[in-house]
Amino acid sequence: MTTQTPTARLDSAAGWVVALSAALATLASFGVAYSFGAFFSAISSEFGIGASQTSLFFSLTTFAYFTLGIVTGRIADRLGPRPVLLAGAAAMFVGLWLTSLVDNIWLAYATYGMGVGIGVACSYVPMVAVVGGWFERRRVAAMGVAVAGIGVGTLVGSPAAEALISAYGWRSSYRILAIVSVAIMLLAAVGARRPPGHVDAGELPSLQSLLHGRLAVFVFIYLSMLLLSASLFIPFVYLPDYVSGIGRTGGALLVGIIGGASIVGRLGLGALGTFVPLMRLYQLSFLTMALSYLLWLGAELSPWLLLAFAIVMGFSYGGFIALSPAVAATLFGPLGLGGVLGALYTAAGFGAMIGPPILGVLVDTGGYNITLIVAMLIGIGAVPLLVVAERTASARTMPATSLEAPPSPVRAGDPRGQARDSSQTRPEAPSEPPVPASHSSEATTAGVGPSKPVTMQSFRTAGTQATLGPAAIDSVLLLSFGGPEGPDDVMPFLQNVTRGRKVPAERLAQVSQQYLRHGGVSPINEQNRQLLSALSAELTNRGNGLACYWGNRNWRPYLADTVRQMVAEGMRNAAVVVTSAFSSYSGCRQYHEDLAKAAASVSGAPQFTRVRVYGNHPGFVGAAAERVREALDGARLRGDVHTLFTAHSLPRAMAAACDYEAQLNDAAEMVASDAGLSGGIEVVYQSRSGPPHVPWLEPDVNDRLVQLAGQRCRTVLVVPLGFVSDHMEVLVDLDTRARATAARAGITMVRARTVGTHPLFVEALVDLVEETAGLCNDRPVVGRLGPHPDDCANDCCPAR
Repeated sequence: MTTQTPTARLDSAAGWVVALSAALATLASFGVAYSFGAFFSAISSEFGIGASQTSLFFSLTTFAYFTLGIVTGRIADRLGPRPVLLAGAAAMFVGLWLTSLVDNIWLAYATYGMGVGIGVACSYVPMVAVVGGWFERRRVAAMGVAVAGIGVGTLVGSPAAEALISAYGWRSSYRILAIVSVAIMLLAAVGARRPPGHVDAGELPSLQSLLHGRLAVFVFIYLSMLLLSASLFIPFVYLPDYVSGIGRTGGALLVGIIGGASIVGRLGLGALGTFVPLMRLYQLSFLTMALSYLLWLGAELSPWLLLAFAIVMGFSYGGFIALSPAVAATLFGPLGLGGVLGALYTAAGFGAMIGPPILGVLVDTGGYNITLIVAMLIGIGAVPLLVVAERTASARTMPATSLEAPPSPVRAGDPRGQARDSSQTRPEAPSEPPVPASHSSEATTAGVGPSKPVTMQSFRTAGTQATLGPAAIDSVLLLSFGGPEGPDDVMPFLQNVTRGRKVPAERLAQVSQQYLRHGGVSPINEQNRQLLSALSAELTNRGNGLACYWGNRNWRPYLADTVRQMVAEGMRNAAVVVTSAFSSYSGCRQYHEDLAKAAASVSGAPQFTRVRVYGNHPGFVGAAAERVREALDGARLRGDVHTLFTAHSLPRAMAAACDYEAQLNDAAEMVASDAGLSGGIEVVYQSRSGPPHVPWLEPDVNDRLVQLAGQRCRTVLVVPLGFVSDHMEVLVDLDTRARATAARAGITMVRARTVGTHPLFVEALVDLVEETAGLCNDRPVVGRLGPHPDDCANDCCPAR
């Protein structure tokens, strides 16, 4: 089971302490490693060796710390970061001290390469990975802070080493660096803590399982990092030597400037990665690093071009360092991130091992110009591999960085699907509009977007003989709403959602801006990938390795494509989990219509059995209550705070034909009781759309916030109970609009997170799958309404 300490919270101050500790650790270790350029000439002269042989000090060290990262990362996943960091500090001290004493070049390679290599391996991957586990919403920014230590170390390390060498010689300088670096790493170890919700060692997934179904993506990322690293480390090894060779001084300072610029790149691009598509930034950083060599090539014409090179290289290099862990967390999930990062960074190790020595031969035989041209071309070659990796990832169901799933007054995927009218009066209305009854499953095959084939990936390959219970369930289908994953997807997606409703083009353009302000990417798909991965892992933990699939109503992967994949893989009976917790047309019946349409369009489609509505399941209520307690603790609020439970509004006529309001009221009461709330409790609504003359459920959350301000209420807790993930309607209608309304009214608004992939919620969904399969007779519920029926009546939740 996952463990959670009472005071440990994601995105909390405690997490930022860990991020700063990681920055200290990387400052110390990389400050030593990247100062090698300052030692280059002294070591080359004393041992009488050329550029290629001297570069082996750096290459062997870099190879060691990047390849050992796969080991130290996994150890830290199991034991925590502190013991690993302490071991690294010891190795760094011993390695540097012994290097200062040796007279044999081969022994020097060993002492320096292994001592510094182990020191960096123990401080980089483990610390960066643990920071990823401490954050959810601010993960990219936090990782930018963690790796900013590398930039500070480079900024300070190389100039400081040059000054020490001038004053004391290179041997004494290494003894001084040994003492200083171990002191900083010991200080960093004080703040190195396991993240909340870490898994016990026995539950940690293997690297093979983490890469299951994502091996092609991993390979392309790996190859791109290999090529980039072969090019990247050239200035850290050769820049001081090049500067002295053209009769100038300040080479070590230029390496420091690369480090200083990288700090700006790490923090700037790291923060920007929260708002701009992550892979686009990552690709841009790769390309900019490669092209920066053009500035170095012109350095003989003007020394200012060398300065420009150092700044451009440093800034883009900082982006590469900051974004790499976030890209890995997005593509492969935060659980076991240390192992994944360690495996990826072996590519950097091999690149560093191969690149500087081979290019050093070019330096010795052909000079720097041909060397820089080759380095640039190698770096450029890494960019197409990243593009292929992104396209491969977008076509497969892989876990992501956001931990939750879609929208709806019910849950992730539908809320937007509430029947929004073409004459919507709120031009800012949330970005994922609803679908009318007559076009209930437009998403299956008639998508407006380009009809390139989509491969559905089952997270666990289970043959049809590996069935569950008397219902012979052999697979699980996660069914959701869908959302765009890039700017080019936005308009085709909106056209899918509103097909047949005669929504004006200008209205779609307005709605599209909501997505474009978030880079054209809805969080919903990534959140569903993470939920699917969590479901698969929980099923496997229980010994039920069912194949898990995911299909959408309105965007890739379309439901019909998923059903075709299930047929091709021999699936016959699937339990269906929809991303809506409460009953309504869009959250319940329309999904049944989607399934019926998809099954009718695919020959041999499996039999689909939807799990019952789960808004009053103890696991859903318990997870929501824990999210409330997290919010209270994070904001230091008492339980008597006034609380607004929100859900997607519905037309009153539609709400009158289903149990939506009753279910929400009952669930809100149960969550409030479980969370220990004792203040005012209300259910309010959000995301209303449609013509003003059509009555919808009220009060609207914004109206109610203004009313509470008039009643001298100064703090409000908002709980998005009707949604299971922090998708666009939560981000736009609550985090942006409602928060702005509260601020104008003088109210401090605190929002609880949705249930997302909370362990209690994931366990509840797997309980429901097992219940559907006939493995258990219990039908647990909380509240007054009792368990919902397995089969909906013919007249339930009509689209009025």
